[in-house]
Amino acid sequence: MNRVLKRPMFRIGGSAGTGITSGLDKPRQQYQQGTPNPYATNLMPGTLPGFLTSFGLDLLSRPPSGGLLSTVAQSAKGPFETFQAAELRRQELEGERAFQQELADKEQQAAMERLQTKIASDEKIAKASEDLTVNQLAAQVLGDYQNDLNKATNHAKYFLQERPVLAKQYGETQMGGLIEVNLNDPKSIQRSANLKKKDLGKVFYELNTGSVLKLIRDPASNKLTFTILDKGQTGDDSGEILNTTVDTSKRTPGLFGQETKPNIIGPAIERLGEEFSDDFYQGT
Repeated sequence: MNRVLKRPMFRIGGSAGTGITSGLDKPRQQYQQGTPNPYATNLMPGTLPGFLTSFGLDLLSRPPSGGLLSTVAQSAKGPFETFQAAELRRQELEGERAFQQELADKEQQAAMERLQTKIASDEKIAKASEDLTVNQLAAQVLGDYQNDLNKATNHAKYFLQERPVLAKQYGETQMGGLIEVNLNDPKSIQRSANLKKKDLGKVFYELNTGSVLKLIRDPASNKLTFTILDKGQTGDDSGEILNTTVDTSKRTPGLFGQETKPNIIGPAIERLGEEFSDDFYQGT
C-alpha cells in the first residue's frame, strides 16, 4: 500500500503536470481551423517537406536521361503535381470553411433580429389586446347575466385581471370567487354572508360594483358580514364593515299612519280563538 501511495499521481503539491493531471499545465489547443489530424506529419502530400522528400527519392531512384536538368525536371513533375493538387484542395477547403462560417454568422444575426422583432411584436400585441380579451370574454358570458354588460365585464375583469393579483396578495386558497350582493341592503348582505359561512375569511369579488369583499364575523354583533377591502390591502380586516341590521325606525308609514304592511291576520286569529273557545265546544 505504501508503494502505491508513493506513485507520482498521489503526490501532493508541486506541478500539476504529472500523474493523472499530466497535460493540464500545457496551453489549450485551439481548433478554430478544425480538428487536427493526429496522423498528419510534415511529410504528408501537399506539404513542402513532403514534396521535397518525394522529389529527392524520385531523383535518386531515376536513371539519368537527357542530361541533369531533364532528369531533375522529370523527377520533380510528379511530386509537384501532387503538391499543387493538394494545395488547391487546401485552399478550396479554407474557402468553403470561410463561406460556411460567414453564412452561419449571417443566419445567427438574422435569427437574433427575428427574435427581437417577435418579442417587440408580442409585447405590443399583449398590451393592445388586454382590453380586447376582456371584451371578448364579456361577450361570451353576457347571456349568463341577462345581457347585463356591467356584470359580464366585471366577470371578465375578475378572471383576466383582478383574480391573479388577489391570489398573489391573499393566497390561492383564500379565493372565494364571484359573489352578487346589494351592498346597500342589510338583508342581502346578511343572506349572502350566511350562504357563504363555510368560506369565512375568504376574499370575494362583487359583480355589481367590482368591490373586493372579505367574509368576517362582526366583532360588535358576532354576525357574519363582509368588509370592503382596498385593492392591494393585506394582513388585516380593516375596512368598511357592511351593516346587517335593519333599521326599523326608518320605515315609511302607510296610509293614515299605519304600518306599510298592517298586521291583519294576527288579530283575526285572536278573535276566532275567542269565538271558538272551550265553552263553545261544550255548548255552554
